Amino acid sequence: MKNCYKLAITAAIVGFGLGTLNIAQAATVSLSSSNQGWWNTITSNTNINDNYITGNYSPVSLRSFFTFDLGTLAGISSATLQVQRFEGSGNPTQTLGFFDVSTSADVLAQKANNPDTNIYNDLGSGKNYGTFNVSTSGDRNEILSFVLNSDAIADINARSGQFFSIGGALLGDLGISDQYLFGLSFDSSTTLVVNTVPEPGTISGAALVGIIGLCLKGKIKTFQNV
Repeated sequence: MKNCYKLAITAAIVGFGLGTLNIAQAATVSLSSSNQGWWNTITSNTNINDNYITGNYSPVSLRSFFTFDLGTLAGISSATLQVQRFEGSGNPTQTLGFFDVSTSADVLAQKANNPDTNIYNDLGSGKNYGTFNVSTSGDRNEILSFVLNSDAIADINARSGQFFSIGGALLGDLGISDQYLFGLSFDSSTTLVVNTVPEPGTISGAALVGIIGLCLKGKIKTFQNV
């Protein structure tokens, strides 16, 4: 009886220990953009320009991009893009879409190669990572948080150890007037905030020990009842 009791206590302690380890493995990670900016179909740009204005700045239509070095990051369960508001213009509310990007990070970084129709189109098409209604007015220092959808999470996980880019575009008929978000966004950095999940193997180990503990507990009860 005493031996069974000790085994049950040991199993419980180990189970709690693994559970604590499991929780400790989950983490929130913030990544600053390694590059950002805009592409268009009409005018030139420079590589050092990190302004991510998005929309119509008459007569130019601009689409933005944000690139992040994922490093060894893996097992992402959620992702949020955080962007400083800066200046907006036009309609009281703009519809902003984020998209997957097939253009490589090193090509995107060569902003001096503007204009480029193919890259411009790439930044506003393909898989949609989320569509948001954003006010053109507000505190220019406000940080806006955009929760990305499951397609974005899947692509982030698929690109572990590589660069990951997000394209930004205003949607709908913008006409020919100034209609934009994030104007004058110089000398800033966007942030990708992700939550990771524990490794499945660790969860299984904790569950296994928990089951063993319950079995032993059942045996102890049975022994004591006898």
